[in-house]
Amino acid sequence: MHGGMKVYRGAAAAARHYVEADRSRADDYYLTEGSGVAMRMVAAPDGIGHRHDMDGETYEKWVAGYDIETGAAKWRLRTDNPAVRFVEVIINGPKTWSLAAALHPEVAAAYDAAQMAAAEEIVGSLASHGTTRVGPRGRQVQVPVEQIEAAAVRHFTSRAGDPHRHLHLQVNARVFAQGKWRGIHTVGVRDSLEAINGIGHAAVMTNPAFRAALAAHGLTLDPETGEVAELAPYAGAFSARARQIESNIDTYEAEWRSEHPGDEPGPGLRQAWDRRAWADARPDKVVPTSGEELRQRWVEELRELGFRPAASGGGSTTELKAGALDRNAVVDLALVRLGARRSVWSAADARGEVERLLAATGGVIEGTVRRERTSPSTSVR
Repeated sequence: MHGGMKVYRGAAAAARHYVEADRSRADDYYLTEGSGVAMRMVAAPDGIGHRHDMDGETYEKWVAGYDIETGAAKWRLRTDNPAVRFVEVIINGPKTWSLAAALHPEVAAAYDAAQMAAAEEIVGSLASHGTTRVGPRGRQVQVPVEQIEAAAVRHFTSRAGDPHRHLHLQVNARVFAQGKWRGIHTVGVRDSLEAINGIGHAAVMTNPAFRAALAAHGLTLDPETGEVAELAPYAGAFSARARQIESNIDTYEAEWRSEHPGDEPGPGLRQAWDRRAWADARPDKVVPTSGEELRQRWVEELRELGFRPAASGGGSTTELKAGALDRNAVVDLALVRLGARRSVWSAADARGEVERLLAATGGVIEGTVRRERTSPSTSVR
């Protein structure tokens, strides 16, 4: 993870459109029958739990600030457009991880599970360190949150129908503290971005099951870049094609909006644009009509580019055992790197740097052990 943070303001219905538009229509075919639009999590400083998945209508109510179980508003809700609805980060990885998932179902399952584990860890961290403000205007003080809610929206493709497994992780702006639902302190969440990105990257990069699935198929990760070394030479061709398709879609949408001011394109129209953009970018190929057909097309393209899978088995991973790392040396290096980039940094910045250093060792480690080694007390002496 190296992305930014989005503070979403606006209508709940527009939020639903936003997450649905961030992937190809072929992505729909990956979803099992009855699957919800978003997975829902509820977290407190002492733990995190999952709730029933949300469909489109329920997701809109959740974004708007309503209690899903009771239907009641979470205290006083703003209804104007500048109102913050949620804070979002994207949990993703190098394109080669998604290419590996397209090649091997076992890698896909392990990668999806690792991304979900990363989402849970990020939500748990925000539940432990997030704050809100209480008190009369002008005399407000920061207090810890007691409960937060988050939604995870899983996508398997980019807008261009390219392999791009990622999660939209959205933390609802309504948080519970001191007996009431209140607004989350978004500045504090934004200041934790380095820690969030570091946690997300390390949680997947060092995940034992994900790394074992890669190794079982003869695939290895470059510890510095995180790329699957065997697939890195072929990722550029996919990215170039994706940029062309996205450019085509943007052109179609701009033309349509100029002819239909004030209207919003529906799912059927967007699906037609996807097919047309693919056909314009690859006129020699049949347009895929399902997720499985799209996956097979990616595999065929890799073969056309010269990729040949290695024999299964033979790979291995290295476990980061207790005592394998010098904690003081890791912290010193993290502080040196932080100091080289900025004159002021926070505990969250240090946590993120330590997470990235741990991931760069190339080893694997269970999440609970990694969290203990990268806790604030370890990251900042």
